[in-house]
Amino acid sequence: MTRTYELVFIVEPRQSDDDVQAMTEKYLAIVTSNGATIRYVDHWGKRKLAYPIQNYNEGKYVVVYVTADGSVPWPDVERLLMQDEKILRHLVVRTDEDLKRAVRGKIQPKMPWDAEEKAQEEKAQEEKGASDAA
Repeated sequence: MTRTYELVFIVEPRQSDDDVQAMTEKYLAIVTSNGATIRYVDHWGKRKLAYPIQNYNEGKYVVVYVTADGSVPWPDVERLLMQDEKILRHLVVRTDEDLKRAVRGKIQPKMPWDAEEKAQEEKAQEEKGASDAA
């Protein structure tokens, strides 16, 4: 049974984009170690927080969409996120139940990776048409 998850974490705003990318790669390696698949990684950049956290009014947001058949080491990932002083907050949400409800209600959910896959398909068709024309 395939399950989908969203992992969101907020990094201190004083961290560079390279540091945020390195942190993201570190946590993605842990998530994929048990066979999970990363569907989409979305770096939202620096955003204003709803309330101050550790005297910060802004944070750099990272959203990761994960699909997994087996077990994902979420307790390990969450423990490491809590121990990392550069991470202000994190949240892991299982989203497959929401997707099932949406499908039952005849609502077609739009996922961020759907638009990316569609763009790649269109680009491949354009390249194929250009090579056939030549």
